[in-house]
Amino acid sequence: RRMRQFIWDDEAITEYKLTRNCLDGFSGSSTFSPWLANGSLSVREVAHTIFDFEKTRIANESTYWLFFELLWREFFYWRAEVDGKALFMLSGVTGKPRRSTFEPRNFARWCAGDTNFPLVNALMRQLVATGWMSNRGRQIAASCLINEFDGDWRFGAAFFEKHLIDYDVGSNYGNWQYIAGVGSDPRGGRHFNLAKQTADHDPDGLFVAKWGGIRPLQPDFVTDAADWPIDSEKI
Repeated sequence: RRMRQFIWDDEAITEYKLTRNCLDGFSGSSTFSPWLANGSLSVREVAHTIFDFEKTRIANESTYWLFFELLWREFFYWRAEVDGKALFMLSGVTGKPRRSTFEPRNFARWCAGDTNFPLVNALMRQLVATGWMSNRGRQIAASCLINEFDGDWRFGAAFFEKHLIDYDVGSNYGNWQYIAGVGSDPRGGRHFNLAKQTADHDPDGLFVAKWGGIRPLQPDFVTDAADWPIDSEKI
């Protein structure tokens, strides 16, 4: 039903390349991923529906782009089959050591959407409340944990695994490796400028306001008297 609505009824596929980075909104993304993840919708069925639409109505950059995203999903699926346990290693499929730390308080703040980055806060709160986050949002949130907090990407991937309604092992861990620079992309990791991402994707602050992204500023460095372990009640 959702596939018919997105492709045939609303013809939203014709603007997909323009709307796919929308952080909030049912029409921007195809939202096929939950059904693809649980097996009730096949990639092949979606692909053939796209081809039929292109033959009978219109073929443009957006219709191709949705097919291209399906190819990315298949790539991550088969990479997971090939890579095996390397998919869950800190060094990823590259096998190269990566500097990373796990600071419990920073990780807890990131999970709770209680950082000094309002857009990231809003995204994390959306994820926990709904089980959904856009592809662009996932990249932004992952970049924050990896680059701003120097966090271990695997903890972020595990948190997404717990909450995503469309969780898929290959896509999830493959995309986290991509951002961390330990995946199949030889160009290295991705570091998103959070101020620019906010200006580009939430210029009026509506998404941040909707999900309560404005939080009290947190100190950059906090020393716990007990040092380790940190009492979760204090986080």
